[in-house]
Amino acid sequence: MTNGSFIKRVCEIILTLSEKTEDLFAQCVLKTLYSPIKAFEEIVKKPDVKGPLLILVLILVLTTGSQYASASRIFDEEPMINRDEWTESIAWAPHWASNGEEIKRDTDKVVGNYSVTSSITNNTYIWMNLTEIGAVNCSRKSGYERLSFWIKWKSQNQTFIPPNATLRLFSNNGNGYFMLDFNHELSNSSDEWNNIKIDLGPESENYEDWKHVGAPNWEKVTGIQFALAWAVPENLTMRIDDLYFAKFLPIARYFFSGLYGSLTMSAINFLISWGVYGIIIFLVIKMFGEKVEFGKKLFLVVGYLFSVRIVHILVAVALIPTLPEIRLENLAQIWYSTLSYQAIGYFSLVTDVWMALLCAIAVRSLCTLKWGKAISISVLASVINFILISFMTI
Repeated sequence: MTNGSFIKRVCEIILTLSEKTEDLFAQCVLKTLYSPIKAFEEIVKKPDVKGPLLILVLILVLTTGSQYASASRIFDEEPMINRDEWTESIAWAPHWASNGEEIKRDTDKVVGNYSVTSSITNNTYIWMNLTEIGAVNCSRKSGYERLSFWIKWKSQNQTFIPPNATLRLFSNNGNGYFMLDFNHELSNSSDEWNNIKIDLGPESENYEDWKHVGAPNWEKVTGIQFALAWAVPENLTMRIDDLYFAKFLPIARYFFSGLYGSLTMSAINFLISWGVYGIIIFLVIKMFGEKVEFGKKLFLVVGYLFSVRIVHILVAVALIPTLPEIRLENLAQIWYSTLSYQAIGYFSLVTDVWMALLCAIAVRSLCTLKWGKAISISVLASVINFILISFMTI
């Protein structure tokens, strides 16, 4: 299901709910937003549990839509099938080559059971090749977008980063290759595993850093070479582990598997917030010396205050499509600084103030108070509720 079709389905559900509960939806839920004084005067006279329950259902439906919209714009790494097979399976041993000793499987590893390793004596240069891997499509849009691997290097006397660390991707069985320097990705000490992730393809941000030798083709990558070089001869060792190509797919592919748990938690949070806010309002009213019964009527009236959350989620649903598509690993660096994302956060403050105003109207109607006292009760109750909810979410 695409993002557009899912949002369309959510809107259809909301319209269906609105039609089936037209009077309640229009007279109570919507009216608390555009004509709250009249709405709460009517609600206090005849409170109905269907109103808060309808608000809860709408919040759950809209939350589902906003979460799916977000998940459709966030992409996560999806490794190729049989990840790490190239360094684990004996069957791939003949496909590895090196300028040093025969490549061996080694138990010094990061993932699985083995890494592949090679050593060379008194040399400035060590390389390891993996060839005949097929014709791997790395054209990004229709193929793989990243090469990921762990590499460890060790020299006898030198502990600084090798001045030259290059990656070659062979194309068309060696009739050309792409070459990239990645020494800036390595750590500052030898004998330490380094996780390297390289973006691939003509649409990658680092495309200009790739050198083209011969006539390589991103759609037919057939081999990989790792090479490290120093200025002074040394006894050198290189290990490679967890080598794989990867695509980036929207995390929405996992969305429906966790939907039940997400909706359950949202419903529980709503009910807890409703109960806590109701108790706080009751206690604050009693602190001000006013009479109010602790029971069904109070809590039903408080339940209608949460109608403002519908507006908050609608704002989020409207703004999420304006956010850039982003990889999960870069979420904090890019999304959090965008105007749209910040607007969603700031609007939550607007809804908090809005909810406090509705609280004042509800308390005034419930206890027939003057505006000054009703506002004072609302402000104190809202502050206490904010503090308690903040502690509960830490």
